[in-house]
Amino acid sequence: MQDFAYALRILRKNPAFTCTAIVTLALGIGGNTAMFTLIRHVLLQPLAYRDPDRLVYFSTENLARNVHDGSFGATRLEEIRNTARSFTAIGAFLHSREEMTLSGVGDPEALKAARVSANFLDVLGVPPLAGRAFIADEDQRGGPAVAMISEALWRRRFSADPHLIGSTAILDAVPHTIVGVLPAGFDFPMTGVDVWVPRPSEWSLLPSRYWYNTTVLNGFARLKPGVTLDQAAVEMNVLNDQYRRAHPNPIDRDLSMRTVFLKDRLVRNVRAMLWTLFGAVGFVLLIACANVASLLMARATSRSREFAVRASLGAPRSRLIRQLLAESLVLAAAGGILGLLLAKWTLGAIRLAETIATSTNVMPLALPGATGISLDGTVLVFTVLLSIATGVLFGLAPALGASRPDLIATLRASGEAASRTPSRGVLGIRPRNVLVTGQIALSIVLLIGAALLIRSFARLHNVDTGFRTGHLLTMKIALPITRYDTDAKRAAFFTDLALRAAPIPGVRDAAVAMSLPTTTWIRTNITTVEGQPQRDPEETFAVVQSVTPGYFRTLGIPLRRGRDFTDRDNSAGAPPAVILNEALARRLWPQYPALNPVGLHIGEGYDKRLGAIEVIGIAADIREGGLGIAGVPEFYLPTAMHPPQSAYLAVRTAADPLGFVNAMRAQVAAIDRDQAVSEIRTMEDVLDASLGPRRLTTDLLGSFAAVALLLATLGIYGVIAYSVAQRTQEVGIRRALGAQRSDILRLILAETLGLATGGVAVGIATAFAFTRVIKTMLFEVSATDPSIFAGIAALFVLVSLAAGYLPARRAARIDPMSALR
Repeated sequence: MQDFAYALRILRKNPAFTCTAIVTLALGIGGNTAMFTLIRHVLLQPLAYRDPDRLVYFSTENLARNVHDGSFGATRLEEIRNTARSFTAIGAFLHSREEMTLSGVGDPEALKAARVSANFLDVLGVPPLAGRAFIADEDQRGGPAVAMISEALWRRRFSADPHLIGSTAILDAVPHTIVGVLPAGFDFPMTGVDVWVPRPSEWSLLPSRYWYNTTVLNGFARLKPGVTLDQAAVEMNVLNDQYRRAHPNPIDRDLSMRTVFLKDRLVRNVRAMLWTLFGAVGFVLLIACANVASLLMARATSRSREFAVRASLGAPRSRLIRQLLAESLVLAAAGGILGLLLAKWTLGAIRLAETIATSTNVMPLALPGATGISLDGTVLVFTVLLSIATGVLFGLAPALGASRPDLIATLRASGEAASRTPSRGVLGIRPRNVLVTGQIALSIVLLIGAALLIRSFARLHNVDTGFRTGHLLTMKIALPITRYDTDAKRAAFFTDLALRAAPIPGVRDAAVAMSLPTTTWIRTNITTVEGQPQRDPEETFAVVQSVTPGYFRTLGIPLRRGRDFTDRDNSAGAPPAVILNEALARRLWPQYPALNPVGLHIGEGYDKRLGAIEVIGIAADIREGGLGIAGVPEFYLPTAMHPPQSAYLAVRTAADPLGFVNAMRAQVAAIDRDQAVSEIRTMEDVLDASLGPRRLTTDLLGSFAAVALLLATLGIYGVIAYSVAQRTQEVGIRRALGAQRSDILRLILAETLGLATGGVAVGIATAFAFTRVIKTMLFEVSATDPSIFAGIAALFVLVSLAAGYLPARRAARIDPMSALR
């Protein structure tokens, strides 16, 4: 207690040093605490289900086509259920989230829905908060319309009515019986779900005739006691071989089953990102420790006479070390408290960003359960232990050095001279210089990693999308299946909507499309190609898109050959017409562009009733699958030929697109007053949402690198300033012997350059090894890009020289007489 009380008095006497050290440590400890909380909550903490280590996830895999998480159909699921012996229960869910409109009371609202097998709660081992789970009869085709809702929707829309169970809600124009309410925070099989309904094969984006023979399902199951994951995986692949023999299909020849723990599947997209960021904040903490250790070494040297007096009075070395470590622990404790507040603020910002992203239909940050992340007892223990370890780490080296004073030399010297005695370590290398070199090296690694991600993100963000993104408003309309149960009804709604939206003042063009670039797509195979031999079905898959006339003009997609769709093409009974993109034209006719496909015919597998479809145009490629994916084969059909159940309205405006939201809502309500709209965004926001996880990683790593650069710069400044203070008499002698100010300036900057060069060399060598970790996160940027490595090295040398210039200029202005006196 005496040691800590004395430490508080000593630190209070030098508030500038104390505040600098505490803030520096808070940055490192706070960042590590926040990242530890995220990793523990997302990666390490078991799922909130019964016996979560017995839950597995299975999907299809086709390494030949680079498919690692594919779906399967209802037939395969039924055969797995009938023959698999490794599981106590098997469930499935639709791989894509759906939109359902809640109407009847108040304004219609678009809800996010998940289609799951009736036994999904039994498999997970989660009881509903209220009501009951689904029963088997409700999972059969034509079964009763039932739904379960989220706790958030129950409170927001139904005021937490305890009598809601058993009542009716109108979902997609169909009365659904609400049978249960799910617990708060339940987010299976995806985040942000409001409603769960059974019959996962009934995907609204597909016509009902395709529901039970299309691959739209992913599975999950509970292992039997004593069965391992490896045993289950072997059985699943045996069943896959049996299925392929019983149902021969050329597309399935390279298909296998992939079985992993459910936890691993839920975090697979964020695991690498979180560990990378955790490593980055670890570097920041090491830099902070080195920085504070440098400050403590300087203080210890200035207090050398004090330690010599205490030693001469009988204080053993352990007593001096204990005193100095007490001061370090006080600093670490204060830094830990401030860091805990910083971590709490950071996690609050992440929760807020996730909530806003979900409520505004922007892609969330892909952190499972991010809205429930908070500091708890375990995190508090981690912070305490981290603070203690940090205090020992940065305080040990100064304590060991200061606890061995040269009593005779120190006591004989004057107080000021005693503080100038330079301390050298092994081989004459100053420990402070080693610490600064380490800071520079670690900062170089972080800066290079951040620069690689920033350049990658910039290239991805500025990639040529193939269409014009500015002044483009988009919104999604999901039509209820029961009310719009025929192609004619769906086609009439979307055609009418496009025609109503176009004449509104300020609207330049309007069109409807089944999907937008970077959103969900549907692929099918091309069955026949005029003038070409029959091909392998795997080589002729293409994205199918249904659009109204004016779609290419609205999005600004150039037509390379032929013409656009007309109202006649989009009318019932018109001859089938199709527009291909250039990627598909090259795939079907390798002679393109020398050969003009306009006027030729193809057949497609999405709707074989159409027969031969005439190619009327060739459109430019766009980034349909995402900004990082080059043009994929794609073809466009008029909406009347393939009327979608849900589609997007795209409106090109002359002014701010968001100013036309109410006008578009009014047009939808004019056609159907019970129809809701959702995902109201500009096209620029749609593209930005697809970059959400990349943006998060880039922003956080860039922030950590900026902090590291600041700390390293302060470290260089501190070392050089302290060196100048120690060499005041030497500089005075040099000036008295004729050295000019430029000579002194050059002398000090040479020392700075030596520190910077050594740190840059070590940092560059380390970065060559570490940047390969983020290789998969880069887009059109090499992990060892020489321009970035050279640029960061040059930047750090310049920053180091700038940090050393102020002490060097101060040294050059030393008055020789004052220094010698």
